[in-house]
Amino acid sequence: MPDETPVDPFLAQLCEGYTEAEVAEIKQYLAEWDASTYISVAQSILDHASRKEFEPLKYLRKAHSFNKKRAVRVPKTGYRQDGSAVYRKGNEYLIVRPDNFGVEKIVTYGVNDD
Repeated sequence: MPDETPVDPFLAQLCEGYTEAEVAEIKQYLAEWDASTYISVAQSILDHASRKEFEPLKYLRKAHSFNKKRAVRVPKTGYRQDGSAVYRKGNEYLIVRPDNFGVEKIVTYGVNDD
């Protein structure tokens, strides 16, 4: 029985070199993200992690564990004109956008250098 080729080549690239358990963890985190202007969520993760010089799984873990409850949200309620909101805590930030069901999905995570 031939292997199924992945539908998303970016997902295949994102999962390269990880163990089965790590790949399962990656796929779990992808559900928290919005593809935004990218072809897929996996492409977004690869691009953001690379530009911000993070190893992709570490990047996903940092974004997943970001504590929104202790962060300052801009704007405090609702969303900016582009439909997003920013959570800031210390030098870290998380940009989110609601999906079709109103669930906030991560668009990007980052750290501002001092």
